[in-house]
Amino acid sequence: MGAVKSGLKTTCKCHGVSGSCAVRTCWKQLSPFHDTGRLLKFRYDGAMRALSATNAATGETELAGPRRQSQSLRTAELVYLEESPSFCRASRYSQGTGGRSCAKDTSCQSLCCGRGYNTAMRLTSLSCHCQVRWCCHVECQTCVREEEVYTCKNG
Repeated sequence: MGAVKSGLKTTCKCHGVSGSCAVRTCWKQLSPFHDTGRLLKFRYDGAMRALSATNAATGETELAGPRRQSQSLRTAELVYLEESPSFCRASRYSQGTGGRSCAKDTSCQSLCCGRGYNTAMRLTSLSCHCQVRWCCHVECQTCVREEEVYTCKNG
């Protein structure tokens, strides 16, 4: 929430005759999505592991930072309690990526977790050569196209 809130900026628009600013309307506007995403990725990459402990005096759960003196938890940082599971292989958290379709040039390398991918040919039916008949009726032919499909290898 802090990353989104910190990106808010005030935007104003003037209203009036011939561009005068007799009335001004202002509102809070989110920063561009990519800027917020870049900030979250930066914070994600620098996230620190925190330990959860119960305060004996109050009975409340508290987060404690790493044992190193040079680092301490700050409110603007992301913290995590346990390591993220691997989504590459099947587990209780994920079905894994084996058998998942991917795009050869853009996503197969990362999505398949370095295991490689299989290539297969598939016939696909689609509408083609469509024409409008009379007022409101469209007639199409069905064309069959052969295409390559890429799926992540199991393993």
